Amino acid sequence: MKKIMIIALLILAAVVSATVVAPMAADPANHRHSIEQTDDKIASVMALSGGAAATSATLSLLPGDICTPLSEQLAEMAKYFLLILSALYLEKFLISLSGYISFMALIPLALVILIIAIAARKKNLYSTAAKVAIMAVIIFGIVPASVRLSDMVYQTQAAKVNETIEEYNNLEIGGDADGGFINEITSLTSNTIDEITDFIDNLMESLAVMIVTACLIPLLVFVFLVWLLKVIFASNTVVFDKL
Repeated sequence: MKKIMIIALLILAAVVSATVVAPMAADPANHRHSIEQTDDKIASVMALSGGAAATSATLSLLPGDICTPLSEQLAEMAKYFLLILSALYLEKFLISLSGYISFMALIPLALVILIIAIAARKKNLYSTAAKVAIMAVIIFGIVPASVRLSDMVYQTQAAKVNETIEEYNNLEIGGDADGGFINEITSLTSNTIDEITDFIDNLMESLAVMIVTACLIPLLVFVFLVWLLKVIFASNTVVFDKL
């Protein structure tokens, strides 16, 4: 009778995890802070990407080949910003998806394995159930932790990114046409090229910041997750076997 009651409680816990906890864990409203942080970085990347693309297009329309190298460099950076944007959107989706995976699939799976272990008296399955449950908790917490770590690093360089966006907003490409075509090109070369070059330098620094915070840190966290799960599932410690 005691065994039947324990199994019934475990079944109830699995149902509650899949039908109640999973929707709550996947609800974006419960991850508002992490999503807001990611949205802020998405807005910055979109501004930088649009600035690079728009400046490149403007330079490509100018007569002559004076600004062609700058235009090509900006166009290349715009591609990298689009890749970063894709990584940020993936991170945003995983914030909610990780909770759904943990409480809709992994926690119920761990409870089912535990039920089988109790019903069939297979003590070796206890450690498997414990490992699956630990994996669920790690997956649920690893994405928000990655977002928080990325944001901590990003905040140290956010002023540089905002400065670059402001610099683009104040950037004016054009020459003084009063002196004719030759004077316009000369004016463009002397007054604007330096500003564009400075903008590209700041844009490259902002690109490096975004690569580190949006790509490298989540990648390192993912590698750490894989290593940790490998250690957990390779572990045959006495603690697991006694659960």
